Amino acid sequence: METVHRIICPPKTPSVARILGLCAGLASLVLSGSATAQPAESAALSEADVIRMAHERAPTAALADAADALAEARAHTAGRLANPTLGWDREAVETGPVGTEDALVATLPINIAEPLTTRSLAAAESAWMRAETSLTRTDAVLNAVLAYYQVALAERRVEILSRSVADLDEAARVVARREEIGSASGYDSARIAVASELSRSRLAEARGELESARTQLALMLNMEPGTLRVSTSLVLMSASDEAALGDRGGASRAAVQWARDAERLAGQAEERAEWAWLPALELSGGVKHVSDQGGGYGYIVGVSVDLPIFDRGQALRAEARAQRSLAQARAEALVRVIDSDIAGARAAFRNARQELERFESQTSSQVERMLTAAQSGYREGARSIVELVDAQRAQAEVAERRLSLLGAAKRAEARLRAATGDLQ
Repeated sequence: METVHRIICPPKTPSVARILGLCAGLASLVLSGSATAQPAESAALSEADVIRMAHERAPTAALADAADALAEARAHTAGRLANPTLGWDREAVETGPVGTEDALVATLPINIAEPLTTRSLAAAESAWMRAETSLTRTDAVLNAVLAYYQVALAERRVEILSRSVADLDEAARVVARREEIGSASGYDSARIAVASELSRSRLAEARGELESARTQLALMLNMEPGTLRVSTSLVLMSASDEAALGDRGGASRAAVQWARDAERLAGQAEERAEWAWLPALELSGGVKHVSDQGGGYGYIVGVSVDLPIFDRGQALRAEARAQRSLAQARAEALVRVIDSDIAGARAAFRNARQELERFESQTSSQVERMLTAAQSGYREGARSIVELVDAQRAQAEVAERRLSLLGAAKRAEARLRAATGDLQ
């Protein structure tokens, strides 16, 4: 259980009051178990908002939708029966008894086995395309969620470093005034100046990372970077939720279901291909008109059979067998990859969560004791302002380390959710 700790720092002088007041606020930020950033504005995006918008706006999600439409079209248009034909013939005799013969003939090809097999093959390949597009869509959402975490963590890091810079600026002003009256050493001034420049440099770096992360997320969601605002509240899933996801595994993934469909349809195509040796038939019939010797009408009927001497459906059967083997290998490989992703993400999440809990339990009280001792010693004249600043710097380092562990745990959590189908 994470606990919020607040430190009350009685000021020694009006100048030092701001330093001690800022350290109290920073301590509350560092040691709180849940996010204690400023409340999100009404327009700030939550994690659920990012997931929903990624489904709708992410570029790769749009590509997945287009690929789904193509797969659907291929499955519905493959293996159509051949169209019947309608033909007209005229025969004319120019010598001897002059006359003409006209024939109107309709022809109907009959070939059932090959179109059915082709239809199953196309349906199997289309099902695999749907599996791939499902994976693409999940990856798009996962990338957006990870980008959201990056923005939230960067904003909180900027806040921590901004407070550190403010503390150091106030300390520098105190030391400067003391130098004027000769009660501060040059070492104190130099030490605080160096610490201030280090903090400013880290703050500039953090702001650059924040701007980069915000731009990346905004482009993913088709938004203007300047209008993007996110909630910085990041809460880890509970152990029971993590266990439920891990136990569910990847069986509920849409990609796995489509891959199994592809395997089933490929097996169906292989069964149908066994009848590909059946010869194709062609039925014809029509009417005939003869104009010589008084004329007359008649009819035409006929049937033709494709003799299976050279082509007995060998190519179709071979393709069906290969497609079934490929579909089976794809499905098994996909299940293994997903199981591996789940196991890896689950282990990473557990380790990061345990280390976060351990680190927080070991540092929360220690940071509080350290700050209290530094503040008390400074009030009593037993410690210098440099020691107080060093305590505040250690506090900021603890806050950054906690953010790093929280980020690692949240990223592992997102990958676990994606692997188990929670983001599809």
